[in-house]
Order: sequence, then structure tokens, then C-alpha cells
Amino acid sequence: MKKGLWTALTVSLLFAFSSGVAADKKQEFIEELKTTHEKTQRISAFSLNQHYLNKQYRDFNYWDYASPNRSMSHRLVEVDLVKRHYFDSDVHYSSGGQLFDRVQFQNDTESYFYERNGSSLGKGVIKQSMDLFDRAMPYLFMKLDFLAIRPLLDEVSVSTKITYSYDGEANEIKLSHRHLDKKPTDYIFDAESRSLVKIINRELNGVFEYSDYQTTRGFTFARTVYQYYDGAKEPSYVTFNNQFSVIKEIEASRLSLPQGYGPIIERGDGILVSKPIADDVYLVTDSSALRNGLIKVTGDKLMLFGLAGNNSIAQKAIELVKRDFPSKQLNAIYITHPHGQQIAGLATYARLGVEIYADQYTINAIQAFPAFSEENANFKFKTVEHEDSANGVQFFVLENMHSKRQGFAFFTDSNLIFQSHFLHIAKDNTIPKVIPNYTRTFINFIREEDLSVDRIISNYRNNNVTISVLNKVYDSIL
Repeated sequence: MKKGLWTALTVSLLFAFSSGVAADKKQEFIEELKTTHEKTQRISAFSLNQHYLNKQYRDFNYWDYASPNRSMSHRLVEVDLVKRHYFDSDVHYSSGGQLFDRVQFQNDTESYFYERNGSSLGKGVIKQSMDLFDRAMPYLFMKLDFLAIRPLLDEVSVSTKITYSYDGEANEIKLSHRHLDKKPTDYIFDAESRSLVKIINRELNGVFEYSDYQTTRGFTFARTVYQYYDGAKEPSYVTFNNQFSVIKEIEASRLSLPQGYGPIIERGDGILVSKPIADDVYLVTDSSALRNGLIKVTGDKLMLFGLAGNNSIAQKAIELVKRDFPSKQLNAIYITHPHGQQIAGLATYARLGVEIYADQYTINAIQAFPAFSEENANFKFKTVEHEDSANGVQFFVLENMHSKRQGFAFFTDSNLIFQSHFLHIAKDNTIPKVIPNYTRTFINFIREEDLSVDRIISNYRNNNVTISVLNKVYDSIL
């Protein structure tokens, strides 16, 4: 036999042999996982108690943009995989004592979202689509290692759908799985303990790391899960699994609205309209009136308040100005504080040369906002100091626990205040059970300065907070 032919044959045999060994090891490892997780594979309904730290909650809503903090949430989830029932209670704590106590559920015929604290929706409820279960499960399964690997264990075409490799240096086994028509998911296990170490889930664009394995009530699982989304270098979330329990089913009371809740809050049509509420002051909102702004007219100039939450809102506001005030020039917008949901749409205004009124801290934060890194040259700023006045509007900038600096605007001729997040009062004027300390800071300042106020327009939720409601809020704090 010629040397070249012999070499080719040898390589072919070695490849076939190594492939066969890998196939054997793969099948052996899958069977080992099935045996280890046989008990968890039979689970059809469960309860999971967690708490988690969240770095990307909302959009850069940190107390201090220069020192990003993590907010904390406590979560109780109950799932019935057979009936496709879902219950999720999520209590979120953030700077200054702000509390969102949120519940959502899906039963056989309906799905709703409501709040126990009432700071956002009051007694109103949001009707959700019946795909809540399907949307929640991929993320929830990633929080528990033995649920996360279920697609591996359920795969019937192991030979063609799963590949196996061993990293001797790291002493890790990697299984790459192409489930159905989805992108491949990589599962990395410690070769010695057989514990799941990491998942690279390309469908969720996330990397999940599992650690601190413990055994509780007969179930062994990772107590800590680090989650990195969209290429993040630091964990976007850190989840701590406190308690896992098998249940028969979800209690019926969890899958229905509590007594006294309603009506259903309808989604806004997204069409901004302006309405005069005082001399030269116009309220801007859509049909839901859950997101509000103002226009202040001074001669042939216009100044906006609270209409920079995102680029879509900014563009709609600009179109409204052209439609309703064709002879006026939009030349300024006021920003209360530098959280993402206040400033994300500013680049749209900056491209038109609109001047941004804000305190110096807020200006610094806007300049540091990642989304504006390539457009900073377009931004024009007007620094607003505490108690400055311009065109019938007085600006106040307070130290508080929601944002390191947060301002509000007092329309001196109209007895109106525009504020964004000092108050969290729902449209139905429900008084929240838990009220943040910066709300007290705000009300105390109004009282100490003896501001004559008839109406408070909130950037979110409620555009007609009266002094009577404000006093009830203050009394509930005490």
C-alpha cells in the first residue's frame, strides 16, 4: 500500500475512532444527567422564592450616575407547567424608599397585572395577552439549573442535535444543543462534580453562571445565578434562589383579581394633543393621560416640560408643536433630573438646536449618558440654579433620595407645579401604602416656601394632583 494512501486511511480511522469515543461519551453523559435529575424531571408545579440585584432596572435610574447602584427585588413565582398557570409577585425597592409591589398572573382564560402598593396604577389593572406564560418561562427556567437543562434531557435526537467536547485545562464538559429551529445553546458542566457552571443562551442573548450549590428539601440547585445580557461585562442581574418547593397547583386566589380592583386601564393611542390649562400653558398628553408634559408659550417662543422620555415621544412633540403652534419657535426644554426615562429623547431636540435647561449635575449626567456619546456636540445647555426664574417659571433644585439632584418647575402666574418623580400618585388618586422619603422632602419644601399651588402636573400617571390629595399623602407618611 502506498504511503500516502496508508496515511489517509490512518487519519480516517483515527477520526472515526475519536468521533465514536466522543459519541459514546456524549450519550453516557446525557444518560448520567437524566439519572441525576430524574426527580426534577417529574416536577409539574412549583414555587420559587428569590431575591435579586438589578443593575439595568429601567434605564440608568441610579441615585448618582457617577456611582451606579443596584436596586433589589424580592420575588415569589408559582408555576403550573401542565395547566400553564403562572403567578408572579415582585416587590421592587429603590432609592429613597420607593416601593413597587407588582403582581401578574395567567389562568385558563385571562391574564392581569396589578399593584398592591398602588403607587403607579392605583386600583387600576392592566389586561395582558395570554402569552405571558410563554414569555416568562424561558427566563424563569434560566434561574434554576435543573430547569435550564431540561431541553437537553428532553432531546430525542441526541446524535444530531447535541455536540460534546471536553476542555482538559478547565476540566469542563461542553454540550452544544440546537433545539428545534433555535440558535444553539451551550451548556458547560464541571467535569468532576457534574454541576452546571454556565449557559450561553443565544436566543436570550445572555450568559448565565451558576454557583453556590446547596441541597434543600431533597433538591440540589445553584443558589446564586449571575446573568449577563447583551454582552455586558458585569452582571445585569444577580439572582439568589432562597427556596424551591414542589406544589400540587397554584391557589385559586392567586389567579384572580383581589376584590376592589378595577377598572382595566386602556393603553393610550399614542397621539399627543395639547390643551390649554392656564394662560400660555398647555397640557400635552395622549388618550391614556398616563404620560404628561407641558408647553409654556412666551411671545413667539415655546418651552417644553417632560417630553423627552424617548425619541418617539420627542418626535411626536415636535410634530405637535408644528401643527398646533405653527407661528411659534421651539427653543427650550426643561429636564428635572437625569434618569433615562427623562432624557433618552434629548438627542432628537438637540439636532434641532433646542436648548436644554437643567441644573449642573443633570447636565453632567446628560453629557455622560452612553447613548449620546456620538452626539454631545449637538447639545446646548442652559444651567438652572436653585430658585432661578425665567419667563414666569421658577425652578427649584432639591437634594433628595430619588436622584442626587432633582428639580421641579413652579408656574408663578398659574399656581401650577410640574414635577416628575417626587410624587407617585396614580390617576385615580389612590394613596400608596408605602411612600418614599423624597415625597416628604418635596411636600415639606412646598410648605416651607409657602408656594401657592392649585394643581400639580406629574410627568407620569396623574396630571391633576390637588392640594387636598397632597395633604392626604403627607398625612399618610406620618
